Amino acid sequence: MSSKINTQIVPHPCPHLAEFRRTSSKPFRALHACLRIKPPGGRAALRRDPDEVPSCAACGLSAPSRLYSCMTCAAVSCHSPAAGSSSHAAAHAASMPHGHQIAVDVDRAELFCCACRDQVYDRDFDAAVVIAQTAASTLGGAGSPAIPAIQPENLRKRRRVDYRPWAPDLRERATIATCSGPIAGAGDNSSPELPWGLRGLNNLGNTCFMNSVLQALLHTPPLRNYFLSDRHNRYFCQRKSNAGDGVGSNGPKRRGGNSGGSNGSNNARVCLACDMDAMFSAAFSGDRVPYSPAKFLYSWWQHAANLASYEQQDAHEFFISMLDGIHEKVEKDRRKLDSEGSGDCCIAHRVFSGILRSDVMCMACGFTSTTYDPCIDISLDLEPNQVGSTKKAAATSNHSCNGESDLMSSSQNCGTSTLVGCLERFTRAERLGSDQKFFCQQCQVRQETLKQMSIRKLPLVSCFHIKRFEHSSTRKMSRKVDRYLQFPFSLDMAPYLSSSILRSRFGNRIFPFDGDEPDAPNDLSSEFELFAVVTHSGKLDAGHYVTYLRLSNQWYKCDDAWITRVDENIVRAAQGYMMFYVQKMLYYKATDKQVAL
Repeated sequence: MSSKINTQIVPHPCPHLAEFRRTSSKPFRALHACLRIKPPGGRAALRRDPDEVPSCAACGLSAPSRLYSCMTCAAVSCHSPAAGSSSHAAAHAASMPHGHQIAVDVDRAELFCCACRDQVYDRDFDAAVVIAQTAASTLGGAGSPAIPAIQPENLRKRRRVDYRPWAPDLRERATIATCSGPIAGAGDNSSPELPWGLRGLNNLGNTCFMNSVLQALLHTPPLRNYFLSDRHNRYFCQRKSNAGDGVGSNGPKRRGGNSGGSNGSNNARVCLACDMDAMFSAAFSGDRVPYSPAKFLYSWWQHAANLASYEQQDAHEFFISMLDGIHEKVEKDRRKLDSEGSGDCCIAHRVFSGILRSDVMCMACGFTSTTYDPCIDISLDLEPNQVGSTKKAAATSNHSCNGESDLMSSSQNCGTSTLVGCLERFTRAERLGSDQKFFCQQCQVRQETLKQMSIRKLPLVSCFHIKRFEHSSTRKMSRKVDRYLQFPFSLDMAPYLSSSILRSRFGNRIFPFDGDEPDAPNDLSSEFELFAVVTHSGKLDAGHYVTYLRLSNQWYKCDDAWITRVDENIVRAAQGYMMFYVQKMLYYKATDKQVAL
């Protein structure tokens, strides 16, 4: 039997465990001294001595039954879950005074009731195991008595999207009535068969890389809601910038005349968020005539002077550079440069920023070094080609090679990969080579290590970048990988979270793990839905970018100024380069903080 508390399934307490807790002041205190970590997996086990081989005190066997150590006298007894089998653990509990019913699984460090002959759970016990195991991994050994007195930083606070309830007053109602019209009839160029806000972007000279990313951003739900609700008003922002530069309203300075200008006073006036606000206004104005984002291109050139040219650029590089430009300008005004990834940052990072966790574990002793890094997208390697079945699948799907026989064989360049497989490979534990030995603080020598990546915190919108452009320093050449990638329209990110990976390492616990959200159901926040796919066709030095958008359950192809409706099978067969997924369920919090408009 179990009960549900705060969206977590909590088993009903065992009466023997409850009695054990009442009669013991510190029932799990001695657990710290005998906890050991088994490399390379990092699972917890009980050993009084690191080299000890435990066995049943009654029969002397160490397998195949499970072994349990009594929490009162530390006697080790075996137990087999098979029906009708004898249990020396139960016999030990029955022959001893009260208090010997509770034992610990020697190999899993999990609680067991010998009288009930079943696994039991206790929050304090799970917390003691996790704290002791963390101390063993970070403070130089499982036997170290030093337990950190300062609690680690609470990373479990749920990042919310600020939401401010709003109701128009009389003046605002009059403004809305006089300055707005029905959506379906706004503008002579409105096309009733196209969704609202879908507008082509003119190519300004090899700028399909920019147009493809801008189309995805214009229809990113949290970003769209932010700008359409006037959270960044470009007129107010420019007035504030003019006042900060000491420029009067009658004599504003003009921006720099050259595209690659790096003058500080000119660059300070460039605000990509203002240009994004202007683009959102143009896209959702009801006008269907293709829009020319020349102003945005000019501002981006001033921000990224090294990319200021009419040559074709990489769409992913533009995406990173553009979000960095929005972050740099907005955060410079707020003086919050250190808040990236916290949820109180600029809109770019509030939408796209997540946190990655990296664990590097010593293969000899299990010492683990953990680091957290913010990220705004995840770059994934295509899965290694499986010769045979993969080639047959690729052939039946009519996906062919690009003929680059001088760079690699067709068996390497053709084949089918999946986005799920790429994510599994990204979060899979990887044994580093002997040339990448890690200096272990516990062993005090360089040891072979096991590295594992996981996702500490999911962003509201997950962007996956597929590494299709490869550069070889040895061959001094570059190439594009045209291997087909299968990507789902719905994606569950739960298996790749740090909480899921740590749970497999720590075992069955009801203690909250890194990444667990006690105030929100994880099964909902980890469900994502595809809404935009940026594709690249052609070769490395001569290609074209196109974006597929899903609006109102219908897919549209955005090819610069041309917008056409397409079937979802066309999207599935496209050569994905960047995929944008949004959380199916967005959590909001009410806030009383006033926002300047």
